[in-house]
Amino acid sequence: MIQHVVAAVCTLYSVAYLGYFLTHLARHLMCGSRAAPPSGTKAAPAPPLAPSASKEEAKEEEESSELPAVLGDDGELPSVPGDEGNSVSLAEPAEKYLEVEQIGQGFLVDRDLWLVMEYMDGGTLQVIVRQTRMAEGEMAAVSRECLQGLDFLHAKRVIHRDLKSSNILLGMDGSVKLADFGLCAQLSPEQDQRSSMVGTAHWMAPEVVTSSPYGPKVDIWSFGIVTIEMVEGEPPYFKETRAMARALIRQDGTPQLQEPRRLSALLRDFLECSLEPDEERRWSAQELLQHPFLSSAKPLSSLTPLITAAKQLREQRRR
Repeated sequence: MIQHVVAAVCTLYSVAYLGYFLTHLARHLMCGSRAAPPSGTKAAPAPPLAPSASKEEAKEEEESSELPAVLGDDGELPSVPGDEGNSVSLAEPAEKYLEVEQIGQGFLVDRDLWLVMEYMDGGTLQVIVRQTRMAEGEMAAVSRECLQGLDFLHAKRVIHRDLKSSNILLGMDGSVKLADFGLCAQLSPEQDQRSSMVGTAHWMAPEVVTSSPYGPKVDIWSFGIVTIEMVEGEPPYFKETRAMARALIRQDGTPQLQEPRRLSALLRDFLECSLEPDEERRWSAQELLQHPFLSSAKPLSSLTPLITAAKQLREQRRR
């Protein structure tokens, strides 16, 4: 079926860089997923992750409700020629896959690279937050899955650096997965912090907009903004320009909710722990996974009617 097979064209800087990126990112991000315990346990696995080329430069993209750049049918990251367990095919991809539409693009040098990955048929979380209103139990379910992914990444010293609702994919079964690693950073003993102003303005942490040294907790701030998206349908300062949004983040610190009394005390506290301006005091993904708000999480299958409703509303409004 065409809708279950999507071949996405993603271009990277060079075959040499591809070797470095896929070998190391695939090994670090995917090796533990098969043996990990099922979702809902304390040591739950991270969702399969959809990478693209990492680049140390600012990327401020306009919001889009389309799917991110790399999707496909098997959820596996390819390795590179010469690597153990090589799964790269040298066959002509056009003979196996039908290109339905181009859904993303990298930085073109001289050739295209096809990456075939799992197709998330539920679309993005952005569609959900813009078309429907989520219950707190549904927010808690999505939050738990995102935090499991972030905890896994951060344990491997990887920072996502562009977490937002359009980079969170959903399956019709309610599965939740992180995507778009075009701005990710791998920390090392020699470089355990970064300072580049990287990401999408409205989701940037205070330490990012001030170009201060930062670590993995910038993802926690961005995750807190995603939680506000689930509550209010959009991030704070969304109607402001990107430059003004950065200035307000720098100036105001923790954003104010529009209707805080509408939220439970647990959700308000959960947001405060995520959106602490002081990076040292901000909770980690592992700590947030123990927050009592997540105990209200509904089963992931409860997201299916929400996804269906959001898709229907979106199609109606397009007409």
